[in-house]
Amino acid sequence: MPAYTFFPYLSGGTSLTFEAVELSDDHAAMSKGVQILAEHGSAAEVEIWRDDRLIHRERRVGGGGSATG
Repeated sequence: MPAYTFFPYLSGGTSLTFEAVELSDDHAAMSKGVQILAEHGSAAEVEIWRDDRLIHRERRVGGGGSATG
């Protein structure tokens, strides 16, 4: 299975942590990105990378929820 790296970013653009997870495909990685954004309340967005390729950027909308970015 491919490995994906998730970087939650604060609103100022700083990422203080990352998570690396093996998942079946890009769709599963995007679902995991939504979950990670929900778990990191201070994060404004999360970037999802597979190797050196940006897969997706998920942004928080308003005070809660998320929208595809």
